[in-house]
Amino acid sequence: MRIRNRASICISLALIFSFLLICVPSAAIVAELTNGTLSESLNEGELIQYTIEVSSIPKQARIIEINTDLMPVPDTNLWQTEGSGFNVSGGDEALNDHKIELTEVGEFPDKITVSVYGRVPVLTSVEIVDGVVVTKRITQTTGYVYYHIEALDENRDILGTGTTDTFSVTIPDDEEFMSRLNAVTDPDMRALIDDLYSRGLRDEAEDLLQFAESPEDASIPVTTAILIAVVLLVAGFTTGMVFGRIRAKNMQDFHNEYKGD
Repeated sequence: MRIRNRASICISLALIFSFLLICVPSAAIVAELTNGTLSESLNEGELIQYTIEVSSIPKQARIIEINTDLMPVPDTNLWQTEGSGFNVSGGDEALNDHKIELTEVGEFPDKITVSVYGRVPVLTSVEIVDGVVVTKRITQTTGYVYYHIEALDENRDILGTGTTDTFSVTIPDDEEFMSRLNAVTDPDMRALIDDLYSRGLRDEAEDLLQFAESPEDASIPVTTAILIAVVLLVAGFTTGMVFGRIRAKNMQDFHNEYKGD
């Protein structure tokens, strides 16, 4: 009887232990930077290259999913992977997608090397509205990811905890402009220039800012400033159909090159 009870206890403990092993979440995936630098802030359009070594892959993993917000660069793959025991879903055509999936073939190795070569998203774009060049900007500047890695099981359920590294995007021209604008002492003038700039009328705002920065005209009345702004807009409208399209096309070509179009 005692032998039977002991056997029952051992079986029960084994079942409980197995249950706990199944239910306890897997440890977090580890991504170690082995080449390059991952700065917290990057300029829009900047080229970035880095290599990470992915490890602590759960044994139950059948898929490793990796995302990035970096943009592909022409004639170069966004992703490069090294290692055995897996395939890239979609093959070579998927190597320029923002998300790649590594699917297990046999068994994932202990470590997988992943290299990324891409460009920081470009947040600004230009277009002509009624003959005036208007600059638009995506408002999101934070929360972009170098990589976000998750391990999935055969049912595509997430295993354990993924890992992420993020960055923010800066626009150097904006920072320089705002620094100059903050130096304008007249609050009404500053508000007017800021309004033009926020509406995308960057050339007109720049012209008015230069006028405000000139020592002899630094204290001009706001009514005069408004008149100057109106004149600038009219001038921009009357000449925009000729010169604006040329300027906008050049700017679009410049930004398209950054985007890799």
